[in-house]
Amino acid sequence: MKQMFGDATKAVQLNVQTVVLRVKNVNVTSNELKSALSNVESVVPEVQTTVKDIQKDVDKMNFKNKAHLDRINEAQARIETELATLNDMLTFGKKKKRNKKANAVK
Repeated sequence: MKQMFGDATKAVQLNVQTVVLRVKNVNVTSNELKSALSNVESVVPEVQTTVKDIQKDVDKMNFKNKAHLDRINEAQARIETELATLNDMLTFGKKKKRNKKANAVK
């Protein structure tokens, strides 16, 4: 009987020690998390400033490039129109030759 109580007592003591160690581990981890969160919070304003500066630079670049991009788009539209015209001319010429051959065969 004493041995049964002794074993049970040891098991309870081990369980209590395990719980205590786990609680200490949770406290240490919690403190590490608080420290990391504090570091992140201290850096956020710097990051926000950097993001604003980058956005200003992007806006300036877009403004400067707009005229160039507009001219490129206009040139592209002209080229596409000219290509379509040439394609129509070539297609019409092929149709004319086909019609002549078809009429000659009849």
